[in-house]
Amino acid sequence: MTSPVTIDMKKPFDPSGRDIALLQDRLRREEHLMQSLCESMDIYKTVWDHALAGIYVSQGGKFRMINPIALSFMSYQSEELVGKKSICVIYPDDRKMARKNAIDMLAGVRTAPYEFRIVTKQGKICWVMETVTSTTFKGKPAILGNTRDITPRKTAGEKLQESENIYRAIFETTGTATIIIEADKTISLLNSEFEKMTGYGRAEWEGKKKWTEYVAPKDLARLGKYHTLRRLDPAAPPRNYEHDIIDAEGRIRHVFLTVDMIPGTKKSVASFTDITGWKKAEQVLKKREEELQIKSRSLKELNTTLRVLLKEREGDREELEEKVLSNVKAFVMPYMNKLKKSRMNSKATAYVDIMKSNLLDIISPFSRKISSKYRNLTPKEIQIANFIKEGKTSKEIAELMNVSKSAVDIHRWRLRNKLGLNKTKANLRSHLGSLA
Repeated sequence: MTSPVTIDMKKPFDPSGRDIALLQDRLRREEHLMQSLCESMDIYKTVWDHALAGIYVSQGGKFRMINPIALSFMSYQSEELVGKKSICVIYPDDRKMARKNAIDMLAGVRTAPYEFRIVTKQGKICWVMETVTSTTFKGKPAILGNTRDITPRKTAGEKLQESENIYRAIFETTGTATIIIEADKTISLLNSEFEKMTGYGRAEWEGKKKWTEYVAPKDLARLGKYHTLRRLDPAAPPRNYEHDIIDAEGRIRHVFLTVDMIPGTKKSVASFTDITGWKKAEQVLKKREEELQIKSRSLKELNTTLRVLLKEREGDREELEEKVLSNVKAFVMPYMNKLKKSRMNSKATAYVDIMKSNLLDIISPFSRKISSKYRNLTPKEIQIANFIKEGKTSKEIAELMNVSKSAVDIHRWRLRNKLGLNKTKANLRSHLGSLA
């Protein structure tokens, strides 16, 4: 460093000599010093006015200087704060803590910035972070404070904490067993429902074990493929599928899984529904269905057999009817006709006619049809119906049956009534003929 230029004032001043040169050099040096000082003042003013942080000078507990940034986040003008106690802008509940932290930092006990709340001119509460150091102001001890508004960060942190609290509450109270899986298959988080379902504890599993340790061996390859694909393309593997797990007691449990990626991460979230009971019920139902199918096939086979037997019985019945009919016609009716032609009194002839009529009734399809269609007819009414169908008069029927004509007329009236013909003009013989 160059020594300052001095002029010996005891000697006569030599305007043309060395003293002029020394004076000029001294003036140049002072001019350079003033220029440096001005530049320093400009830098200081620029930093003071345009610093990213709020800066203030406090002396005797009062504001002496406050830069524009500090004034902006406190919403005051310089003249409103300079000369006022610096503690006046601090939120009342934080004053004691802020004062202690400032004292500790000035004493060198604390080095990290400290945080506290301030109250703006409009009454709004903001968060600031501050450091303080010792300085001088107008030759006396003072404090230089460096302050930053951290309200946005604090607000974001509070919202983040609130979101995390909501997320944890949902994660815990969802009612479904849920886990968070890392890219390396480690379970980083599990809820109480997962503990209940599997019997595994958080301390034992969170951040320590992988999902591969509870999945049944038969499902490992398939689920491992899904895990890898999901981190390459979340839409590639299915979101829902079933697999078996092994719980803490070694029991196999069947679960329905819903799994998806957490956006912006390599983590996935998986939710489980225990469907072991449903699967067992499904197996029981399937077994019963198979049994019912076997029984149904047996019944079908039995029905087929019964139909064959009934058809055979029907054929046997028809065959028997044909035999009876042919035998009566071949071996009975001819002799009945011969007997009728022989010499017999009228009464014997009537008996023969009755026997012949009755035999015809027995073998006649008409008798079977009318007796089945009108089950409320008496045997005698069916017999008289046969005579009427054959065209016999009431008198002839009376003689054949050995009854009075009026009795036959009563039976005719009853027949019409039971056949629904009393209120019509239909011919009884024609109607009976239509039934045959």
